[in-house]
Amino acid sequence: MNEATQKVRRTLTGRVVSDKMQKTVTVLVERRVKHPIGKIVTRSRKYSAHIEGLEAGAGDV
Repeated sequence: MNEATQKVRRTLTGRVVSDKMQKTVTVLVERRVKHPIGKIVTRSRKYSAHIEGLEAGAGDV
């Protein structure tokens, strides 16, 4: 891929919930959406992130 066709990656911010693997942490990303009735609901998803050489523990943002 040359520079003209390279995709821009999105950056997500979340909280580390597990650091029990050697080079990977589990990150919980939360977002707020409006329910059809009008109530604000928190939706969450867990992602695995590769962090070789970085220090991150449970609870870090």
